[in-house]
Amino acid sequence: MTVDNAAPTLLDQFTPRFDFALREHVLVDGRPDETYEKFSALPEVFGWALGVPLPLRPRDCAPGFDEILANGRWTVLGRRPDREIVVGAAGRFWTSFSDWQNVTAQEFPTFSRPRRGTIAIAFVHRPYGEEQTLLTFEARATTTDEVAYRWADWYWHTIKPTARLVVRQVLRRATS
Repeated sequence: MTVDNAAPTLLDQFTPRFDFALREHVLVDGRPDETYEKFSALPEVFGWALGVPLPLRPRDCAPGFDEILANGRWTVLGRRPDREIVVGAAGRFWTSFSDWQNVTAQEFPTFSRPRRGTIAIAFVHRPYGEEQTLLTFEARATTTDEVAYRWADWYWHTIKPTARLVVRQVLRRATS
């Protein structure tokens, strides 16, 4: 996502092409440097996704988005202090038997193991007035081949409604 001649985001650099996306925004009190500090412990922050009092697993054969956040092998892909943090994970995450792969920030954009995919998540902190921040959570998933795409497409459309609830829970807990 680029806005009016703005530099590409880190997420744009790591996932210039993607198959699925999810974006949520929240307006919080505090400057971007203050809200950014709360996310400096990524990916540990994703533990906040667990315990949401909702049936988050839409189907028994697929993990809920809370489980992906809490159990993925997250790698910090990049940081822009006080502005943006991006983490990523790779593997097969749309089945009940997730197969997470070890991947470095350098390997992430070109990850191509068959029947797998990547998921990158950014937390972007933008000033909103003098004492508020627009905090954006954006997830982008990319598949490596047609078979992976078909499975991930089914999965993404199945979990997307509850994934939004999970993301809102993470944002609420992180900013409270």
